[in-house]
Amino acid sequence: MTGSTGLILSGGGARTAFQVGVLKAINEWINKKECPFNVISGTSAGSINAAYLAANADDFNNAVMTMVRMWGGLTTRQVYKSEIISINHIKTLLNVFNHLRKGLDQTNSILNATPLAKLLSEQIEFDRIQHCLNKGYINSLAITATNFQHTMSTTFVQSNKNINWERVRRTGVYEKIKVKHLMASTAIPFLFSPVKIKKEFFGDGSLRNFAPFSPAIRCGANKLIVVGIRSLKSTSVKHKKKISFGDIFSKILNTILFDSLDVDHERLLRINDTIKNNQNSSSLKPIQSVIIRPSIDCLELVREFDYECPMILKQLLRLIGSKNNSNDLRSYLMFEPGYLNALIDQGYKDATNQKDEIIGLLNQ
Repeated sequence: MTGSTGLILSGGGARTAFQVGVLKAINEWINKKECPFNVISGTSAGSINAAYLAANADDFNNAVMTMVRMWGGLTTRQVYKSEIISINHIKTLLNVFNHLRKGLDQTNSILNATPLAKLLSEQIEFDRIQHCLNKGYINSLAITATNFQHTMSTTFVQSNKNINWERVRRTGVYEKIKVKHLMASTAIPFLFSPVKIKKEFFGDGSLRNFAPFSPAIRCGANKLIVVGIRSLKSTSVKHKKKISFGDIFSKILNTILFDSLDVDHERLLRINDTIKNNQNSSSLKPIQSVIIRPSIDCLELVREFDYECPMILKQLLRLIGSKNNSNDLRSYLMFEPGYLNALIDQGYKDATNQKDEIIGLLNQ
């Protein structure tokens, strides 16, 4: 393998299990123990997979198999809970009223991600990230979050190189990656509380992530394996007489978690074409890339596992008025084994369909 290969993992809550299936397929194809990626970049829930791989880059096979087991056995109660939502709908409404009565400045989220923080602390040995960097198993780990104070995308980079950057509304800074960075990157606004890092508050990395390829490229990658969680398949439009608050909230969440992979990929291809046509006048070098994404609509997939929907999620959907039109939210927030394993299987299948393309890039 020549050059530097980057792995880019976007975010999407529970949908992120799809990435594990892709990694499972790649793990079966490569003939080496160490991680095949020099640079690993993660955003939102993708940051969790990125950090776990980086901490176990010296044994890629075992890391991927462990991720398959962890994601395949995950439950919603291991990810979030709520002091507001109750099994009893009337009690839930009363809790909401009491929180409003105390003042909106006392509440900034509906859900509590403490269980996820505990899980990450138990499952990821963060000190091993530096060990793997020192031994050369990887060169850089990049985790992207959104700085609420400055309204800009911030990428925390742990690397064996001196890497930082400052661009319009995005910056890269050196940090030793810990639980707080992953919790910041996954903190979806309104649903989860922002995370304080060095006196500033950070939230979900997808919010202002207009250039998702940039962190990996700035860390030295010239070949990219990109795993998205959005299908190019269009969802059928249903005409309604009225639109509920829950419908609006679902669309807002979709917008918040919208990744710009396709936009950035189009930009990358255009730059590659410019370089090709101006070989003698550009200091830029072409970047090769492969994007793997679901070939099916996740909304259709989650509908098959409606029976798994936990009570806390049912009550949340009822609270925001999205009880009957909730597949958007459910596809992001339902962390249950049947659905997650189906996503893993889909990731494996879709990666296999692009096997020659993926192997070709890894072997360049």
